[in-house]
Amino acid sequence: MSDYQYPRDEFDDFESRRAPVGVHRAPRGTWSRFWPFLLVAALGATVAIVAIWMLSGPRDAAEPIASPPAATEPAEPGDDALVEEPIINDDDGAPATEPEAEPEPAGPEPGSLEALLAAADLGASIRVYNDTAPSGEAARGATALTEAGFTSTAATNYPGNSGLTATSVWYEAGNQDTALAVARVLGIPEDRVVEHATQQGVVNVILRGALQLP
Repeated sequence: MSDYQYPRDEFDDFESRRAPVGVHRAPRGTWSRFWPFLLVAALGATVAIVAIWMLSGPRDAAEPIASPPAATEPAEPGDDALVEEPIINDDDGAPATEPEAEPEPAGPEPGSLEALLAAADLGASIRVYNDTAPSGEAARGATALTEAGFTSTAATNYPGNSGLTATSVWYEAGNQDTALAVARVLGIPEDRVVEHATQQGVVNVILRGALQLP
């Protein structure tokens, strides 16, 4: 180079040197350049062999197979054995419970027509007399008593004049419950129910006007 302005020195003589100019280290040998690649290849091969052996190779020892538990015979009841009663479940799986006892039906309310009829003698002889009532009123009263449950009723005209001022119920001694039931069916006030020594039937109804049936 004719235009190079600096004088030639040892760094310009690079054609006769094998090592780089200006590097202050020993030249590398052939083995030092290749051994890292060989080490990586050896490690990769080792890892591959171990992986293949673990996945497909035979195991050193077979895993033990758990044997089923031995069946035990039920203990016979004895002094030391506790026998449990089986629990019976309902259809939905809930524990069975004893059915609740149904409440007893309540009786009729005291003083009601049902209570009076329950205490009455429905087979007692009952006579319905027409004293001064409209025609057919005695038969109407006897029919109402039959429909209420009385089985021995009769309708007729009262012989003579009773002397009563209002419709009344006469009953023989010991038949007050039956007389009260008859009066309730026919709509006669209780204060018109009187014990009387009658000649016809156990209970006599003397009509002095039209009935006020409930």
